[in-house]
This record gives sequence, C-alpha cells and structure tokens, in this order.
Amino acid sequence: MESYNSYYWNKFYKNLKSKFFWPWTDVVTLCNKYFNLKKNKARILEIGVGNGANIPFFLKNNFEFYGIDSSSYIIKILKKKYRKIAKNLFSGNFEDGILMHEKFDLILDRGAITCGNDSKRINKIITLIRQNLKTGGTFISVDWYSKNCTDYKASKKKGKRKNFFSFKKGPFKNIGYIYFSDYKDLKNRFKNFKILHIEEKKVTDFNKTKNVFASWSIVAKK
Repeated sequence: MESYNSYYWNKFYKNLKSKFFWPWTDVVTLCNKYFNLKKNKARILEIGVGNGANIPFFLKNNFEFYGIDSSSYIIKILKKKYRKIAKNLFSGNFEDGILMHEKFDLILDRGAITCGNDSKRINKIITLIRQNLKTGGTFISVDWYSKNCTDYKASKKKGKRKNFFSFKKGPFKNIGYIYFSDYKDLKNRFKNFKILHIEEKKVTDFNKTKNVFASWSIVAKK
C-alpha cells in the first residue's frame, strides 16, 4: 500500500512541469562553510533527494552520494539518470530504518523532514540521523519551516492543530501536512548535537500577496 508521504510526492513529481534543476544556493553555501568539501570520498546522505538538484554538486566534489525519497516515481527517474550511483538511491521513508546500518560524514535535509512528519516522527528522524552520522559527522538542514510563515499564522487563527497543517493554496499547496517550528523548538530537538549554525530567513513577496515565507537553516555536529 502506498504511504501517506509517497502518495503526495508521487503526485507532485508526476505533475511537475519543469525538468531543469540547479543545486540549492543555501545548500552549496552551508556545505562550503561548515564541511570540508576536499575530504576524500566523504559519504553523504540526502534525505528527501527529490528531483536530484543537489546531486551534481556532490558528485563534482567527489562525494560518495546516497539519497532516499518517499516518491518511488522520482527515484526510478534518478536511477536511470545517475546509473553510477543507482544502487545508492532508495525509495521509502528514512525513519523506517532503510539505511540503519550505514554511516555518513554528512547528512542533508532540504525541506523534507518537516513535510508530512508530525512532532513524534521528526524526533525519531533526528534520533536516526545521529545514529547514522559518523563521530564528528555533520547534519545540514535547509528550509526547516518557520512559524513566521504567513500560511502558518493564518492556519493557527482558524483553530487548526498547533504546528501541523495542510494547505489548498500557497507555497505548501497539495504536498500534505507541513510542520512549523520556532527557535525554542529547534534548540530542544537538537540538544544532543553541537549546533554550529542556526538562522531564520524571511522572504516577503511584495509583488503579489505580501505573504512571508520563513524557514530555518541548521548545521549540527555529532
């Protein structure tokens, strides 16, 4: 049976019109600043690898790349596109322990963990991240969604659940439930790590709705 996350993300990627992707700027910036890209054959796992936008960046830097995504549809496409690392690409949920016996120098999350996971599942994912990191390994998360998003504040006013909402319009439209955090929440979740970087980014769309899109970036070391 298709899982909750798999249903939404298979549908998302099947309907995605653009086929051209570039590595996320914040991912490149944080990796350059907080991780030794010259480390020979560093092993990286990207949770929620999606359309593989970051793969070329890591392969260019000679990483041993692993990726997992809940969308079986997009993983099939990536396996054909990147045949040399096809055996390292997995369909499923990271929190189900698919890669429980692997150890990584770097684990990356770009807006995946807070999509479709409630507080309890997020805690489980963070625990597994720590287990899957080598001693001294680094976790980088970009676009960990913030409570300062206009969409979060609007949903809260409607009396919905505290931190976990789904949306029928806006940037979170039709991708399932989204979890939102504040600074205190993040500090508590990563209390067993050494936090190297934590930053909130806010982007206001002045051209259309004046909505604010806010997200956190976190760099934590085991």
